[in-house]
Amino acid sequence: MKRLIILSLLLATLALTLDARVVRPIRPRPGQEVPGKPQKLHSDNTLIIFYDSKSGKKTLMKAIKKYGATVIYDYKNISSISIKLPEGKNVDEAKAHFEKVKGVIQVDYDKIMRIM
Repeated sequence: MKRLIILSLLLATLALTLDARVVRPIRPRPGQEVPGKPQKLHSDNTLIIFYDSKSGKKTLMKAIKKYGATVIYDYKNISSISIKLPEGKNVDEAKAHFEKVKGVIQVDYDKIMRIM
């Protein structure tokens, strides 16, 4: 009887171990992928800017206004701002521009992140 229990536990452990090694590929949802065209990874006209909460956002707000961008949302609890770029501005150039503003910690593209 003792051998049967030990054998059952070993088989159950083996089954769980084998199942844990199965890798399932991530596939886009239908309609998200266009053949021959790379999938869009981020927004063309939106950035999220993280700033130092100790120094404040006054300098950043001036830079946003001067650049002609508009504030979409002010995330007060994580010290960041989401902005929409003016028509005709390149998102990569804007990212590089705002990274140089005093008090800015990080500038990130606005993108969708999925949790499996």
